[in-house]
Amino acid sequence: MTDQNMLQFSLSLDDIQISDQAQNFELSQGLSDIQKQSIRRGYVDALAIENMIYVIEEILEKTHIDHKTQHYAQTSDMFIKELSAIFFNSDMCIDQIKLEHAFNEFIEHTEYYVNKVGDEKIHLFIYFVFIREMMHHLNIIEIDILP
Repeated sequence: MTDQNMLQFSLSLDDIQISDQAQNFELSQGLSDIQKQSIRRGYVDALAIENMIYVIEEILEKTHIDHKTQHYAQTSDMFIKELSAIFFNSDMCIDQIKLEHAFNEFIEHTEYYVNKVGDEKIHLFIYFVFIREMMHHLNIIEIDILP
């Protein structure tokens, strides 16, 4: 792994930052904005998730990060630590296989997980959809969770 293959990212309620050695992508819209554009009926369901995916794909296309190259990623985001506790047994490293398995579990039991964390933590699931789409669109094979 070279430094060129390492991405750093931070996804918050108010902004999105993704960087590699060559560029730094910053968007002054964050998870709250994705929520406003995606969750039109007030709750997370299949339609809201599809809307999220569409909005997130548009954001990721703006990064111009080479998707043909496999990347590793690092973050110290609070939301990923919460996701890790819920879906990954608090692992500090999440690969594509683990993420897809957990994401499919979330999709199959969306109502259960939303009820488990409560409406005030809806951003957690927007974050989950975002990192799943990042793994696909930016060809990320592993995310390391930094302390």
